[in-house]
Amino acid sequence: AGRARDHAERLRGVLAHLGAQRRAARTEPGLARRDTEALVRLEDVADEVARAVAMLGRGQDVLPASEWRALLEVALDRAVAPPAPEAAADAVELWPVREAPGLTARAAIVIGAGQGAFPAAPPPEPLLRDAERIAVNRVAGRLALPTSSARRAEALHQAFCALAVGRETVGLTWAGSGPEGPGSAPSALALEVLAAAGAEVAGPGGRPTGLPQTAREAIRNAALAGDAALAELAAADPRLARRAASARQRGRLELDRAEAVSARVASRWAGALSDRQEELAAALPVEWTPSQLEVHARCAYQTFGHVVLRLGEPETAELDIDPRDEGRLAHAVLERFHRERLQGGTPPLSGAPEESDHLREVAERTFEAFAADGRVGDPAVWAARKGAVLSRLLRVVAAEAGEDPRLRPALLEHEFGGGSGVPPLVLGEGRDAVRLRGRLDRVDADAERLLLIDYKDARARPDWKDRLAPEAMGETNFQVPAYLLAAARALPGRRQLSATYGLLRSAERAPAFESSPGDGLFAMTREARSAARGRGERPFADAVVELVGRVRAGELPIAPRDCAGCSLGALCRFENRGAP
Repeated sequence: AGRARDHAERLRGVLAHLGAQRRAARTEPGLARRDTEALVRLEDVADEVARAVAMLGRGQDVLPASEWRALLEVALDRAVAPPAPEAAADAVELWPVREAPGLTARAAIVIGAGQGAFPAAPPPEPLLRDAERIAVNRVAGRLALPTSSARRAEALHQAFCALAVGRETVGLTWAGSGPEGPGSAPSALALEVLAAAGAEVAGPGGRPTGLPQTAREAIRNAALAGDAALAELAAADPRLARRAASARQRGRLELDRAEAVSARVASRWAGALSDRQEELAAALPVEWTPSQLEVHARCAYQTFGHVVLRLGEPETAELDIDPRDEGRLAHAVLERFHRERLQGGTPPLSGAPEESDHLREVAERTFEAFAADGRVGDPAVWAARKGAVLSRLLRVVAAEAGEDPRLRPALLEHEFGGGSGVPPLVLGEGRDAVRLRGRLDRVDADAERLLLIDYKDARARPDWKDRLAPEAMGETNFQVPAYLLAAARALPGRRQLSATYGLLRSAERAPAFESSPGDGLFAMTREARSAARGRGERPFADAVVELVGRVRAGELPIAPRDCAGCSLGALCRFENRGAP
């Protein structure tokens, strides 16, 4: 009795003590080679049994001699000695495919080269799954345990070696149709080898059937040809015929999508939902946000993804704070800072040291609240990051000290629509009416003017000025007109309306958009909108009603203006194509 590795070592010692290798070599060369190789294989099998026992967690168990002998006999029954160089005197030998590496012959016939059998699928591993095997290999730093992909690669290697055995002639056979069944089609590897060699497949009675096709070629040719070719393939191989029919259907679908994207129109497979009105109506929001309208203006198909399918932006899993949370944090600090100053009746910002001290105090309280909610990323990274955020906010407040002191914050984080208690903006009439909700970051005002300040924490972009151009209102910019309407409703009587972006990273403001309540852009009633159209102006309400009307009609084409930052590229599959 002893441990498995002890038994293996004793066997090796017995063979050495008896001089088995020396005695086996005292005969004619062919027999001597066979016997010495068999003895070497015997030692290898004993070692393999010991390793297998250890993998089962029984490496330290003491095994009786009878149990060890039984395990060794089972392993020896499955073991195969190394192959002889070649059969002598034109004899025929039968070898398993796994022994093909190392074999050579004038002619070789590979039998059973049918689908699913050549290369042979490796047997399943009952002990360890691939995840555990990969973990062991990673720790060991080498391929200590083969994974399923490695075993598949080994099976493919054996199949190629089987094809390489014959130096002069190679034949491949597979089960044909007959009294015992329909047989099987040749495997893809067999077809590719035969086609590459220019061989012919022999049919019943030895009649040639022409050059074979690979499975890929058969599917492609049947998909591109007419129904007759598909029916012919179905009679020969129903499974390939089903795949060819599927390929044809998907090809037509992709062609329809490509043509629709090129024409910048919706189609059945590219954003046309006109036949799904009930489901579409249930998916659309009761109250829209200006951001959703801008998403549609950027690409209508993004409305399909984000609004109809409600696919959110991908979550980040970085150690650093999420950029969206960083923007919300900056908004919260500035909102609390200005609100506390308003409640305390403090004068306009002048750049005094106490203003910076107050901002630091507010920022520290806000940082702690966000950290308690787990919204600042890894604490160790945030400890260094928050200094940069605070410095940025200090620069913003210092820069604001140079702005017009007559404009004081009047609205901070002002919400309308939704659950805010403030009615939404209603644009249009009847069934075409569109309700908007939103939140204004900040509005500064005096008796004559109001200035909408929309904070932007994104990195510097060259198009902030273009987004505030008059021609962008109601075309690509829906936030500024909607927020100015909400601000003018909350602070009536101002004769001048303006809007700008507060760029938090650069501590500056974009050139402001200037307008007035009488501008046709802000016409709300039916009569006022008609008069504005008569003057050649396009009311914002008309632009919103028209845009939402297209959405309600199910027209959501893949027609992007800009694909930058879009997370739906895998859905539309036409990223950066079709843009004007």
